[in-house]
Amino acid sequence: MPTRDIVDLTQVFAVDMPTFGPEKPHRETMADFPMPPDGDFGFYNQRWTFTEHVGTHIDPPGHVIGGGRLTPEVTPDELLVPAVVIDIRAKAAADPNATVTVDDVVAFERRHGRIPRGAAVLMDSGWADRWDDGDLAYRGTDSLEEFPFNFPGFDPEACDFLIRRRDIVGVGVDTLSTDPGESVDFPAHEVLGRADRWGLENLANLERLPPRGATLVVGLVPWEAGSGGPCRVLAFW
Repeated sequence: MPTRDIVDLTQVFAVDMPTFGPEKPHRETMADFPMPPDGDFGFYNQRWTFTEHVGTHIDPPGHVIGGGRLTPEVTPDELLVPAVVIDIRAKAAADPNATVTVDDVVAFERRHGRIPRGAAVLMDSGWADRWDDGDLAYRGTDSLEEFPFNFPGFDPEACDFLIRRRDIVGVGVDTLSTDPGESVDFPAHEVLGRADRWGLENLANLERLPPRGATLVVGLVPWEAGSGGPCRVLAFW
């Protein structure tokens, strides 16, 4: 089998990981029988309780649009797609609410070529470096009660351009939301949902991907009537 570069884009799912709201996951040990020296064995098992939109996860259209497709309806060919990575780390360092704009897309294509049809467009803002620093750093706030937040995202006009002119399957971000943290009406979510496209949030390690040429694998569980759900997201090339 040929050697490939494979990168895990998934943040570790944990009870104290950053979340958009106060909905922290909870876990409890249901069974814990480690194998003893005498050769007998048992099982280790946990029960998790969490909402669908925590950790590295997907927003299918039905998350924001009534009647939109839910997780069982997202097709396999939407989950194994070309990936392009637009680097806005310099912008984000100067403005925490920086966005991927149409100008950023045009500049990317001038340097790296046209974004292929059916691709996922991923924003690398460098924000994933804050994941282990807790809610305040990742939300970009000074208190847990502060809202709106401050972190990068997608401009809705860029989403519209990518959908209409490049026919992408979705976008991904290394932040809590496809919209920037200062947003209160979430227009990027609406543009994506009305166009029947998905969004990935809380991605990791995007700086390790090439700007284009990688294939994205989204390990989405087809949760029954799911408005979204945690995913294992990989890239290889």
